[in-house]
Amino acid sequence: MQAAELLKDGERPLAHASATEDAGGALSALSAHGDPAARGLLNTALDVYEEAGAARDAARVRRRLRLLGVRRVRPRGNAEEGRWGLTAAEVKVARLVAQGATNRQVAEQLFLSSHTVNNHMRNIFTKWDISSRLDLARLVLAHEAA
Repeated sequence: MQAAELLKDGERPLAHASATEDAGGALSALSAHGDPAARGLLNTALDVYEEAGAARDAARVRRRLRLLGVRRVRPRGNAEEGRWGLTAAEVKVARLVAQGATNRQVAEQLFLSSHTVNNHMRNIFTKWDISSRLDLARLVLAHEAA
C-alpha cells in the first residue's frame, strides 16, 4: 500500500499500477469475500494499465476482478483502434474466423503470413477478453447486428 501511494504521482505510471495491483491482490487474499478496498485498488490499477495501453496487464487485472465478482466492460469505438475496439486488420481477421475460416485460410485470403494471423488472433482475444473462437463468433455477430 505504501509503495502504491508513493508511486501515485510519479513519472512511472506502470510502476504505480503494478504496486497498486500487488496491494489489491494482497488485500483480496486476506478476505474470503474480497475486501472492497482490494476491488478499488484493482480498479485503479486497471484504469492506469488501460490508459497506458498495457493490454496484457489490463487483461490480468480484469481476470483478478472477475474472481472478486466484478466485471468491467471496456468502452468500444475508440477512433484510434477502429471498429469494435480492434484495428482494421483485426476486424477483417475476426470476420473471417467468425465465418468459420481457419487461421491458414484467413492468411491465404488476406495475403498474410500465418504468424501475422496468429498475432492478430492473440490481440483480438486479449482486447475482447475472450478465450475461444466461439466467443469471437458470438461477439462478431452481435457487433454486426448492432
